[in-house]
Amino acid sequence: MKLSIIIVSWNVKDDLLKCLLSLKQYSPGVPFEQIVIDNMSSDGTAKIVKQDYPEITVIENKENKGFAKANNQGIKQSSGEYILLLNPDTIVHPNSLSLLIEFLDNNPDVGACGPKLLNADGSAQASVRHFPTFRGVLYGHTICRLFGLFRSQHRKWMMKDFGYDRQMDVDQIMGAAMMVRRSVIDKIGGMDEIFFMYFEEIDLCYRIKQAGRRIVFLPDAVITHLGGRSSSQTPLRRVMMLTSLLAFFRKYRGRFTAELFAVFFKAGVILRNICHLIIGLFTFVITLASFDQKRKKKAKEKVVLHTLLLSKYLWRVITM
Repeated sequence: MKLSIIIVSWNVKDDLLKCLLSLKQYSPGVPFEQIVIDNMSSDGTAKIVKQDYPEITVIENKENKGFAKANNQGIKQSSGEYILLLNPDTIVHPNSLSLLIEFLDNNPDVGACGPKLLNADGSAQASVRHFPTFRGVLYGHTICRLFGLFRSQHRKWMMKDFGYDRQMDVDQIMGAAMMVRRSVIDKIGGMDEIFFMYFEEIDLCYRIKQAGRRIVFLPDAVITHLGGRSSSQTPLRRVMMLTSLLAFFRKYRGRFTAELFAVFFKAGVILRNICHLIIGLFTFVITLASFDQKRKKKAKEKVVLHTLLLSKYLWRVITM
């Protein structure tokens, strides 16, 4: 078997069916298998996939095991020389999979490669980054952002100046569409299951690089990624993302250093939300005297969002 396509799905049946249809229309042209892991969806995902695509292996979980653990289930079940980790909210374009396979065939030193991802409107999606740094994430998630502290480090982490029209070796590619060699997975292991959601593909890329293999972005291979269809159903997704970020630092930056950073990071996250709440309240009060309904609605939504974050999720932020 040349290729195993592994898709973890949770309550995104319609997106998944579009993804599977695109795979049927634009198959890779080599022997391949498809494995769908259903993380206890309530929308009848498993039933419809079995009905419409009997050739696909479906793993039905009795609980939501998270992204990393579910992907590992698929990896263990698969037999392909290459493994494509693919999100259900993606649409494969013509020749995209063939190009990824051909590149791995011709470059044995490459451990993983990823396509150019497009947004629904056809624009390029930011899908490559450097590995996160302390200062970069302080700007990205804490009150430091309001003062512009560490902005340059954040831009470097996010690779803001990256041109998505050229092939390039990168630190990490987005897990929405990542093709990995089985031999590399056999050597370094699958996804680390300490990450329930978020940062599991970053951790995987980090270990691939540690093993001395290249990770390459290929712009000629194109896949549309609608983005966040599963995670948007999770109210705690922001807290889960920050928890995974800190878990990544604890794993690779040393426990003491990471815990010391976490003290300042958590305080900065809370202070940023407090500032946004105050700004939102002030803006909302001002808009009460105006006829700008759009601005008023936006201000109200901001107040509600940060009130929820502070009241409902404050303890989770402190204990993450």
